[in-house]
Amino acid sequence: MLIGTEPLDLRLTLIDSAQCFRWTEAGGRFGAAFASGPVWLWSAGAGIEAEGNFDPVALRRYLDLDRDYAAIAAEYAHIPAARRAIELFPGLRVLNQPPWEALICFILSANNNVSRIRALTDALCRYFGRRWDCGAATLYGFPTPERLANASEDELRALKVGYRAPYLIETARLILDGFPLDGLCRLHYGEAHRLLTSLPGVGDKVADCVLLFGCGHASAFPVDVWVDRLMRDWFGVTCKSRAALAREARVRLGDHAGLMQQFLFHAARTGAMETTRK
Repeated sequence: MLIGTEPLDLRLTLIDSAQCFRWTEAGGRFGAAFASGPVWLWSAGAGIEAEGNFDPVALRRYLDLDRDYAAIAAEYAHIPAARRAIELFPGLRVLNQPPWEALICFILSANNNVSRIRALTDALCRYFGRRWDCGAATLYGFPTPERLANASEDELRALKVGYRAPYLIETARLILDGFPLDGLCRLHYGEAHRLLTSLPGVGDKVADCVLLFGCGHASAFPVDVWVDRLMRDWFGVTCKSRAALAREARVRLGDHAGLMQQFLFHAARTGAMETTRK
C-alpha cells in the first residue's frame, strides 16, 4: 500500500537519527513488529510503500507524515543554524512512537551510546517479545508491561541491562498500577514532565525524550552533550545546568523546539555542522 508521497528518508528517520532503536534493514526494506504484527516499509517511485498488518492512519501518524515540515522550516528561516540543519536533512521526520516503547528504550539510553541502546533493545525484544518469521528475516515485538513486570532482575541483567534492571521492572509495575502514561499527551508539558521524572530511572533528559518521541510534546527539548555544545556554540546560550538550557531553548525556539532539536542534534552528532568544542 502506498502510504504517502511526503519527503521521508527511511534510513535517516528510522535508524540513523537515534530517536528509535528497533527497526531493521533488509534488502532495501525496513521492518519492525508492532502489537498488530510486522510492518515493512520501502521507498518506491511514487513514495513510501508499506506491507503488513497495520492501520494506514496510525502508520502515517507514527511516521509524522501529516505534519507540515515546510511550515516549520519557515518558522526558523531567520535562524542560520536552524535553517541549515533543516536544509541538510529534508527527509527527516520526528516519530510518534508508542509511549511505552519510548519510555523503556530511553531508560536504557542513560549513559549509553546508540549502538549499545540498539543492542539492548534488540535483546529485550528477542527474549520477552513475540516472534514473527518474515521469510529470510525474523522480527520481534516489543515486550509488554506485563512481561517486564514479571521479569526477574537476573533475567534482565543476563541481557546486559545492568543497573537499569530494577528500573525496568518497577516502571512496568507502576504502569500496570495505573500510571497515566497514555494520558501524558493531553497534559501540559510541565505536568507531564513532573510525572515522568517520578518514575525510576527517568531524569530530565529521558523524560524529554519520552515526551518528544512518544507523547507528542513537540516543545520537549532533550539535552545531552551534543545539544549542550550546539546550543552554546550556535545560539550563544550559557546556562549553569542542562535543565536551565532546555528551558531557555523552549523560550527561544517555541512550540516546535523539540522538532528543531532533532535536526540540530543530528547535524552536530554526525559532524554535518561542526561545533567548536570537542
